[in-house]
Amino acid sequence: MNYEQWEEKYKPINNPFTENNLFETFGEEYDFVERVNPLNVWTLVDGEDGTYIVEGLHYVNRVGYFITGISHNNEKIEVLYMSDPK
Repeated sequence: MNYEQWEEKYKPINNPFTENNLFETFGEEYDFVERVNPLNVWTLVDGEDGTYIVEGLHYVNRVGYFITGISHNNEKIEVLYMSDPK
């Protein structure tokens, strides 16, 4: 699944603190993420080949969080967000 397909299927919400849909890993934005249904939380993580969106609230290599209108239901999903140019 690519980012556009993920976006169409899961419907990320806009971050009410900024003008995009990515939430920070600290402060009031992180507090907001912790209060929503965990089945609607996704983590943007830094990987060897780029950055990926994965289901759930993760801490290792996290860049930020997404909250979606549609639940991932703990299904294992990995979406390439941005590949690492080599």
